[in-house]
Amino acid sequence: MSVLSKTILRKISLLNMVAVALFVFTAFPAVAQKQSLTMAYWWGPKHHMSKSQQGWAGEVAKASGGDLVIKIDTARIGKPPGQYDLVRTGVRDMVWFIAGYTPGRFSLYQVAELPFVCPNATTCGPALWQWYAENGLEKEEFKDSKLVASFVHGPGLLHSNKPYKTVDSLIRVKVRAGGSNVAIGKALEMAVVSMPASGAYEAIQRNTVDAIFFPWEAVNSFRLNEVAKQHLEVPGGMYASSFGFNIGRKSWDGLTAANKAALMKAGGKSGSKMMGAYWDAADKVARNDALGRKDNVITTLAPAEVVKLKKKLDLVRRNWIDMANKKGHDGQKLYEDFLAKVRANAG
Repeated sequence: MSVLSKTILRKISLLNMVAVALFVFTAFPAVAQKQSLTMAYWWGPKHHMSKSQQGWAGEVAKASGGDLVIKIDTARIGKPPGQYDLVRTGVRDMVWFIAGYTPGRFSLYQVAELPFVCPNATTCGPALWQWYAENGLEKEEFKDSKLVASFVHGPGLLHSNKPYKTVDSLIRVKVRAGGSNVAIGKALEMAVVSMPASGAYEAIQRNTVDAIFFPWEAVNSFRLNEVAKQHLEVPGGMYASSFGFNIGRKSWDGLTAANKAALMKAGGKSGSKMMGAYWDAADKVARNDALGRKDNVITTLAPAEVVKLKKKLDLVRRNWIDMANKKGHDGQKLYEDFLAKVRANAG
């Protein structure tokens, strides 16, 4: 065989090898890559989020076929207002944060915290996710992380050491507030004492405050039914607090395409609804507990008083719209669109 013939055969053999390699690469999917993410947890072991967060992590593992595992801290790292910064600085891959604990950073995201817009967490969580995504607001407020799921707690109400049955009776009442309900308290002319949720029990026990803003869930999580035995419910929900799961940009970029897809399958609108359902279930447990206690009294604000309350709290809504306008948005349009999303998710 001539040198030329041998050279031709070698080239044909090489081309065949390349062809076989391309066939194998395209005909069979890439081998799945197992990855893990660290996630902070910062409330006590008795809080429902201890189990709820684990439940959601289970959905991530399921969606990824076990290839993506979220390892959740068993002890608190960082203070509540600093949770978002844990992913920004790379201390943890993921966290769950409270938007109201970092004033001014997530002002648009806090639309869910406005009075009388969130009837329950199961409805409002997915509505917030959908509204935020469809209006392209994530790129404006989450520049150093990626939002994975949005959720809120159930309707906020007032828990106190003595009964308050009218809007006027709340004037100058010392109230513990945090996050979104600081503006609520000020609009009602209450004497607002800002403090983290963890300080509420001692504050009302020592009469540092007379009342506290919280959803029902917190009554059990922070044992408040021992010291705040009067509960004033407001039809339609006086306020909510907006939360979220987020992942640092570097951590997100390090995931495989398959694991990114799995994370967002477990997150997104479905994960937001799931987390909302966890909060509503916790509310139901706590309210039933209060009903079973002889020394706990639940009062529903009368219709005429609700009208007064809405009138006073409209200032909070108008302030949010003005803020959105100053950021270059049509605040009224955004607000109405969010209400439409809530109605659609309630159906």
